[in-house]
Amino acid sequence: MKIGLRLDHIGIVVKDIEQASQDYQRIHGLRQKTKRIQEPAHDVEIMFFETGHGSMPMIELIMPLSDSSKVSGFLKKTGGGIHHLAYEVDNINYVIDHYKSMGSIILGDIVPGAGHSNLPTVWIYTPDKSLIELIQKGHHEK
Repeated sequence: MKIGLRLDHIGIVVKDIEQASQDYQRIHGLRQKTKRIQEPAHDVEIMFFETGHGSMPMIELIMPLSDSSKVSGFLKKTGGGIHHLAYEVDNINYVIDHYKSMGSIILGDIVPGAGHSNLPTVWIYTPDKSLIELIQKGHHEK
């Protein structure tokens, strides 16, 4: 069985989501797909943008809401930028097992993703130092 990754979105950490939203629309011509979404599990606010090539992949802007946010350290260290790639998968447990067999670190349990219509999501750190988010396939609208 193939793991069947389909790029869902590219997560970009920003300091100011309102300013970044204006910039992504003005500079890159992207169309805002969602309003600001609170993601309490990670203490962030997120917003999605269409890239103009169908519904996926999208750009996800991520702004930490406090110093305890899971992306606050990333923002302080790098000033922001590309944080992760998110993939939609048919069978999240099968794909987790695949990544485990490759020596990846599974970062927590499978949890409902607030920005993904509460579909099951999980975070993985791979041996090639990539941070990825897996999203169980479903009929979701962001």
